[in-house]
Amino acid sequence: MKPRSHARRAIACSRRCATHRSIGMRHPMSAHDDTRDAADAHDTRDALTDLQIRFADAIRDATHTPLLADALVCADQTAADRAVTHTAPDITARTQADTEARIETRAEADIDANIETPIGAPPQNLIEARLALYRGHVHAHRHAALSNAYPVLRSLVGAPYFERLARAYGAAHPPASGDLHGFGHAMAAFVPTYETDPRFAYFGDIAALEWAVHAAYYAADVTPFSVADWAAVEADLLDARIAIHPACAAIASPYAIARIWTAHQPDGVFPAVIDTRAYVLVVRPAWQPTVLDQSEAAHRAWTALARGQTLNAALDAAFEADATFDFPAQWRIWIESAAVVGRVGAPSDAS
Repeated sequence: MKPRSHARRAIACSRRCATHRSIGMRHPMSAHDDTRDAADAHDTRDALTDLQIRFADAIRDATHTPLLADALVCADQTAADRAVTHTAPDITARTQADTEARIETRAEADIDANIETPIGAPPQNLIEARLALYRGHVHAHRHAALSNAYPVLRSLVGAPYFERLARAYGAAHPPASGDLHGFGHAMAAFVPTYETDPRFAYFGDIAALEWAVHAAYYAADVTPFSVADWAAVEADLLDARIAIHPACAAIASPYAIARIWTAHQPDGVFPAVIDTRAYVLVVRPAWQPTVLDQSEAAHRAWTALARGQTLNAALDAAFEADATFDFPAQWRIWIESAAVVGRVGAPSDAS
């Protein structure tokens, strides 16, 4: 008979005997003689001895707790159920030597188990699994940060390729902090070392453009001049240095990166030819970064202003590139896109 059956029988018999003694009644199975009662008492003692052994086992090994729980559940059965289901216990009597031998054998097994697996030391495969899970989470966060910063590049190369690119980039440029907004700052320089096929040489410039757009989201804000403010400084504007918005960035590329970027926006169309020189300006009007495709003359004028030169010097650089450069039209675009936001200091005497 199973140990749990012994426990149930022991609890049931002990409770029946206690009940009958308290009310002065004979055992319900009065048809049996005193010999049967004596046998039941002997079996009960054996069952209780077995339960004590099992209880000692449960203290050493918490996995035997269900045995005690089953015994307690059995003890709560109703008197009617006990009367119907009662059968004589079928427990093999154990000698004192048997009991001592079982306890000694179990103790030796517990000692051997503790030697093989020290308390508090998880299995090696569990440690490796946890480390793999941690590494997976780290890569997932890095991959998400790069995907957010480089959606056009990810679309161009495909998800599986971008996954490998992100892993390689993370190994070469691990983030310096938990803030991953700046994690992809070196992608434009890294991509040409990872993808060396000349057919995809434009990937690096696409990455540079996308990082400029990404950085524009987090650039500081400034209040641009109003139309009245610009009119007030119009007289000496040519000799002034122009303040540009901190979100702006100018990029020159031998590839049509502005058109490629626009093609990946809603209703965009991919250019038929990509090997055409482009001059791009990233702006952020009304907190929404966007990309302007400029002329070479406009690019030269802008880079001169960004270096702190006067507007007059910037115009000289623009007209050297294109004598027909339409400055008034370009100036209006810069003001409307909040690319230029005011004048820096007092007018300069420089020309």
